[in-house]
Amino acid sequence: MGKEAAAIIFLFLSFYSLEIFVAAAATSPLNSSTDDEHSLLAIKSHIITSDPNNILASNWSVGTDFCTWIGVTCSRKHPRVTELDLYNMGLQGTIAKEIGNLSFLTILILANNNLSGSIPSSLGNLTKLELLDLSYTRLSGEIPLSLGQLSNLEYLDIYHSFLDCTVMFEDHFSNLSKLSTLVVSSLKFKLRLDWVPPFQLRQLALVSCDIGGQFPQWVQMQKELEYLQIENCSISDTLSNSIYNSKNLTALYLPNNHIQGPIPNNISRMLPILDVLYLEKNHINGSLPDSLCEIKSLQVMDLSENHLSGNIPGCFGNLQGLEFMKLSSNEISGIVPNSIGGAYSLEWLHLNNNNLTGKLPYTMKNCTKLKVVDIGDNMFSGNLPKWTGNYLLDLRVLRIRNNKFNGQIPLEVCQLLKLQMLDLANNNLTGGIPNCFGNLSGMVVNPKSNNDHFPTNYGGYWNAESFTEILKGQEREYSDKISRLLVYLDVSNNILVGEIPWELTRLSGLHGLNLSHNHLVGKIPERIGDMKSMESLDLSDNNLSGTIPHSLSDLSSISHLNLSHNNLSGKIPTGRQLQTLDNPSIYEGNPQLCGAPLPKKCEEASMVPSITNNLVAANEGDNIIDDKVLLSIVIISGFATGFLGVIGVLVFNKSWRQAYFEFAEEKISRLFGG
Repeated sequence: MGKEAAAIIFLFLSFYSLEIFVAAAATSPLNSSTDDEHSLLAIKSHIITSDPNNILASNWSVGTDFCTWIGVTCSRKHPRVTELDLYNMGLQGTIAKEIGNLSFLTILILANNNLSGSIPSSLGNLTKLELLDLSYTRLSGEIPLSLGQLSNLEYLDIYHSFLDCTVMFEDHFSNLSKLSTLVVSSLKFKLRLDWVPPFQLRQLALVSCDIGGQFPQWVQMQKELEYLQIENCSISDTLSNSIYNSKNLTALYLPNNHIQGPIPNNISRMLPILDVLYLEKNHINGSLPDSLCEIKSLQVMDLSENHLSGNIPGCFGNLQGLEFMKLSSNEISGIVPNSIGGAYSLEWLHLNNNNLTGKLPYTMKNCTKLKVVDIGDNMFSGNLPKWTGNYLLDLRVLRIRNNKFNGQIPLEVCQLLKLQMLDLANNNLTGGIPNCFGNLSGMVVNPKSNNDHFPTNYGGYWNAESFTEILKGQEREYSDKISRLLVYLDVSNNILVGEIPWELTRLSGLHGLNLSHNHLVGKIPERIGDMKSMESLDLSDNNLSGTIPHSLSDLSSISHLNLSHNNLSGKIPTGRQLQTLDNPSIYEGNPQLCGAPLPKKCEEASMVPSITNNLVAANEGDNIIDDKVLLSIVIISGFATGFLGVIGVLVFNKSWRQAYFEFAEEKISRLFGG
């Protein structure tokens, strides 16, 4: 009986203990959830110094379920915070140390906020954390070594996070065995040469970091890398040493370093599945190897601003998936091979600033997806190809400045209705400016759109775009977003003749118009003031005559104007934006011009606008008075003048009147009296 009683007591105690354990386990998250709420409120109090959208101030309030707060995600099993995402909320302040109490947190995103101060060491308590994104903040101080204790961390992004050059040591990575993505910038790495990292990365981006002059050994150990970006890190190694162990790479970005030597002849074996290759702004020399053509997956190739020489390989036409090719600013010579037409997926083609010669191959018409063609600053010759306007209908940018093209501008160019940048400057083009340029609707502001600019959804490659243009009297490089918005027409420094077509004034979206250094005659179109987006207008060094249209003062955005060295006359218009353009050099070389800012004062007669000018201003381009109507007006005017002249003589001269009526009476008598 004693044994049975003991057994019963044992079972009772066991069940009782189990009940207590279950109850404790059930209530623990609930109790800790209160800690989560307190931690969130502490975070709010530290970053509430600026909450422009009033998100935290109005939403994160006591008395409401914190799991419903904006940016907060809780587990489905229990009310514990698992994700905190405050991305791009315009918040300002510091990161509260209480953030380390969110012990169930797996995702923490504070990116794109104006945060200051240092990263709290309590962040190392978040042992469940898998993703940490502090990019585009303004933090300072040292990165806590406790970061290296985040053993579950897979993604770490501290790109553009620190104002000063913060140092990273081996201890920062000591237990990050699961890390697969590392994105950092403006940091200094102090690592042993023989350091073996505990992780195998798939994505690595090091931008403007101090990692030593050679390609780091710890990077070469990353055999699983798919994306590698080492930009502006002053690496002076060879390309062979940088990528010998990277067969899984699909994207390689090594721009703005000091990488030297040739592109390896076996690059296709080293990078067999590469999609993206960015090697611009280095010291790479030698010729373009044919093995590049064997990387069939290649979509983007930027080798610009190096010292490459030789010819463009004919096999480049085999790269049927290539969308972006930039070989600009090298020493490449020869012709563009006919085979280029085989690369029919091309959308961006930059061959500018090389030593290329000959004509553009007719096979380029097969590249119907082209959006940008920049072949400026070479030695291309011959006529401008008509097929550009017949086949390349998606072109946004056509830049052929500084070549040896001749002949007339083909009318087919006017069929490029999406064109927003046309630069034909510094060639030997003849003939007139086509009237149909006024049909280039890509250079016209759409009045139904709230945007003053044009659609910019041309793909992510615009981030790599840059164009050098003469705008506002200076040579400038326009890149990234600015290049998307620039609307520009330049036919300067040619041998063009004839008048400026009034149809050009339809191009209300133009930011820059340069017709200088030609042989243009006639008047400046009276409706020039319709070009409301104009910032830079250069009509200098032509043979233009007549008065300067008063509508020029309607160009409210203009900041650069050059009308010098023409045959313009009369008073210089005043008012509005023209008042700010008070440099006499704008109008020099026009002896018949007068008025401010020139020292020559106007006589009273020159200040009265002629009836002819007013009539032209009223009717130019509107087709109100067509040829038939004009002929009728001339005939009626002539008849009226003659009739009134005869009647006037008869009324005021008695002898003429008597002779006329005697003559009439005689004729009537003969006619009716026989």
